[in-house]
Amino acid sequence: MGDETVVFRVGNSLAVRLVGDCKLPRGQRVRERREGNRIVLEPVSEQWPDDFIGAAGAWPEAIPRPGRGEKPRDPFT
Repeated sequence: MGDETVVFRVGNSLAVRLVGDCKLPRGQRVRERREGNRIVLEPVSEQWPDDFIGAAGAWPEAIPRPGRGEKPRDPFT
């Protein structure tokens, strides 16, 4: 099993402190999603994963990632 933490409020948002080996670099953009009763956080990458590129074959042009022009929301404003 993993480490336990507590949900707390920061302004109008809920937050959790990541502990143990779940720490991320400060300022890391993450994407959140729900899988059943789990909440999953995953780092946002500017690059396509290698397995996706391998599946795309020999496409000759760059494949733009969707949603890249968006400015990340500052949770502290």
